[in-house]
Amino acid sequence: MENGIIDEEIDLRDYLRVIWKNRSLILAIVLVSLITSGFYSFLVLQDEYQTEAKLSYISNPKIPLADAIELLKSQPVIQKTAAQDGEASKNEALTTLSSLKVGSVGNTNQILLQLKGNEPEMMKKYLWQYINVSVDELNRISFEKLSREKSQNDYPRLINLSILYAKQREDINAEIKKILAEEADFEINRLRNLSLVAERFGYKDKQIEIEYKIVDLMSIKEDGRIYTSFAQQLIQSNPELTILNARLKLIDAKLAELQVKMIELDNPDSGVDLSPNVNTTPNVVELLTPPTDPAVIGQKRTMNIAIAAVLGLFVGVFAAFFKNYLEGSASK
Repeated sequence: MENGIIDEEIDLRDYLRVIWKNRSLILAIVLVSLITSGFYSFLVLQDEYQTEAKLSYISNPKIPLADAIELLKSQPVIQKTAAQDGEASKNEALTTLSSLKVGSVGNTNQILLQLKGNEPEMMKKYLWQYINVSVDELNRISFEKLSREKSQNDYPRLINLSILYAKQREDINAEIKKILAEEADFEINRLRNLSLVAERFGYKDKQIEIEYKIVDLMSIKEDGRIYTSFAQQLIQSNPELTILNARLKLIDAKLAELQVKMIELDNPDSGVDLSPNVNTTPNVVELLTPPTDPAVIGQKRTMNIAIAAVLGLFVGVFAAFFKNYLEGSASK
């Protein structure tokens, strides 16, 4: 037993002696690995960018969400997008869009579009083109399906459309109130701090003015009043709220059109001129979040260098023992 332990200690001492004897070789291999990895990571390897956008999908029995996603990923849509700028740049567009990923966001009715690549400006350009083409294409197909199956009696259809638009309006209105409440809460905290400063320096008029603003903000935060002048100022100063507010106005206009149509059906002799070209079919998909500015992802340069150092160490130790083996064989 003791002899076995002694033999193991001798073997370990021999291994360490071989490593120490060939330390220059091991160090040289590690340095070469580090330099090569650093050169490749910082000078050769290109940055990878990612941009993404979100679409809002309206539940439609004719086109389920899964079918809508498959249609968005289909080659006809990709090919149509690539052909927007002519044949000269078609291959460039196809190459850029080859990394496009389309999928749903959790259990929501949102569709996430992600695009990765090495050319940020080109990526954003083609993602915008893809969104315009795919949204129009999906809405067109939805409209055609609904038109083919249009009931002879339009009244139930108009009621259903009104319900769909009302649901869209409710969702958008809730989102506006949520964002406004967050904005109002932030502004309330800021104004309260400002009020304390005004009170400390004896600016009573300024303090009263601030308190009035806080009262307005509290009504926005707690009661959800979005049509006050103060709320409209907050909406105009926030790009996301501006987009949502514009969509809300558009839906209100469509609801008004539907109301006119239903009045016409209720009163055929009312004399209301209803154009047959007015499209009262709601869009099944709309842009929710525009493409983000491409951001660098996958920064793994440090990790690449660390891995190269470890691999270089392994190779160096192997080379040291292999060299020692060759020297031993030559001496024998």
